[in-house]
Amino acid sequence: MATSIELKANRNLINPNFEGYKLSLDKLPIYSTQVDNGTYSVTLTDEQFSYHHAKLFGIYNHLVKDPWNTNTVYLIDNDWNIRRAVGHDMSVDCGPIVYTIPDASNQQLVPGRCNARLHFLSADLAVICDGSGQVFVVSTGNRQENGTVTWKCLISRTLPEEKTPCLLIDAVEFSRDENHKIECLLVHVIESTPEQKDKYRSQYLTVLEWITFTSVDRKSWTLDRTRQLLSRKPFSYACLSREGEAITIAGEADYVFTQDSEVPVVSDEEKEEENSGPRPPDYTWHQTPEDLSVQFTVAEGVTKGDIYLTMSYNRIDFGLKNKSALLKGNLCGEIDTESCTWTIEGRRVDLYLSKKTEGNWPLVVEGDTRGEMLAEPSEVTAIHERLASLTSEGWNPDPDKCEKPYNTQQLEECDMYPDDESVLLHIDGNSHKVSHKIGLGSHQWLFNVEMGENSAPGICLRHDVDGLLWKQEENEESRWSHIATFNAFGYVQASKQQRKFSMSPPDYSYAAICDGSRHMYLYRQSIPVTTPLRNRKTGQQVNAVAKQQVISLDTTDDILGLQTMNDRLFVLTRDKLFMIKVG
Repeated sequence: MATSIELKANRNLINPNFEGYKLSLDKLPIYSTQVDNGTYSVTLTDEQFSYHHAKLFGIYNHLVKDPWNTNTVYLIDNDWNIRRAVGHDMSVDCGPIVYTIPDASNQQLVPGRCNARLHFLSADLAVICDGSGQVFVVSTGNRQENGTVTWKCLISRTLPEEKTPCLLIDAVEFSRDENHKIECLLVHVIESTPEQKDKYRSQYLTVLEWITFTSVDRKSWTLDRTRQLLSRKPFSYACLSREGEAITIAGEADYVFTQDSEVPVVSDEEKEEENSGPRPPDYTWHQTPEDLSVQFTVAEGVTKGDIYLTMSYNRIDFGLKNKSALLKGNLCGEIDTESCTWTIEGRRVDLYLSKKTEGNWPLVVEGDTRGEMLAEPSEVTAIHERLASLTSEGWNPDPDKCEKPYNTQQLEECDMYPDDESVLLHIDGNSHKVSHKIGLGSHQWLFNVEMGENSAPGICLRHDVDGLLWKQEENEESRWSHIATFNAFGYVQASKQQRKFSMSPPDYSYAAICDGSRHMYLYRQSIPVTTPLRNRKTGQQVNAVAKQQVISLDTTDDILGLQTMNDRLFVLTRDKLFMIKVG
């Protein structure tokens, strides 16, 4: 059974007296360079019209940050060449080709393909997915010492099956039992079969492919395991645990395992068969405000002499001698012991308890949920009589009445409540069960944050008007810790109708919002002011100011990628790479 936990915000990181952002007119230095051959980008086709497809293409970022090399980003050009770009103090350089993804001429013809993606595993390993179904593990050499070394492919596989378009979401490398492991997470969209349509009530499904590579020497790799999950709704956040044991997903519906090459997956139908015929209660009981009776079924041959009863005004011990008790513990109310009794007839034993104070009990014994409460026939009749005046066999028996019945067609979009509540799931990769579950409710997903070397991505969720940044922890009880707050960012992002990317650097010193083209917005954290300031409305002294800066790029091309560093950020269009100094 999943453990339900709550996200507990750190109140010390929330500023209830936030004064808003002050628009800064300071111009930031902007440098640019040409991208040879242009940036490779796949757009949606007429067949990819669903919400699942839109979400899949919407989460893609054409710029890749190297966590092991500050101020270095990578991109893929139209010839499937992976290019390394480095930001200097006064310039940005889109440098040499470090790797070319194989078979571009054929793979780029695969219908419905996704974008090619690169993900760094360590200082010398990376995973590449070409978006058409091929996955490559490559050796990059030590990029910290020499970033221009040509990369070498160690293994390539076609997954999940030949020419199935998919997108690389996450990957992680770790060691276990003297073996090296690489776990990769891919996503693609499938059209539902008739059976799946009936089951999931969706024309399309989002499918996650979880694949495992194993090696002894980190040079020769083999495909070791494949797993698959699916859902009727897309996700906003998905990542593997850093030890490859679980997967964490934030989405609008649950994800379930459907395949595992190593551990058989128990289907819903098999679970129903296993659980068919619910376990009968150990006893039944019913009550009136004055008394309570409990019914037990005992084994054949039990007689009156086999039964014992010990009780006080608030405790009972009732059962068979030399066997387990039928009912034992503290009662949920006080009883009159002189008026209590029991009877046996055949295999049925009835226990009668007289209450000292009138009222209904939630249970017979505190914490004992083995029994099933049955309503008294007389009470059921009385309840139906009381409800009769409030019900009718017709939907609207009096259509001419002044007050018309409620009409859902009069609802506006803002009044509608989603069919599914967004959830944050932690699913064990071996048992296939949800170990932790958080109902996000009104905590809307805002954006994800890369946390650095060998760290799971963070997630920024809306909390009232603020954006709260959460980091995954190994703590079984909490799982998530609140590490930073972007004041009023939930409100700010909601106002950006043309938003394409939102992001934060590793030090959380600012948050950036990027439009689909040309414009960017920086929202810096509050910093102390050196000169005294006062609020014009309240007259109160202001000790810290948060700044907003607007950046306009000298291009009308669509923005395809964004990466944020502590002192600069990179922006990619089809033909240009921009670097903006923000520190």
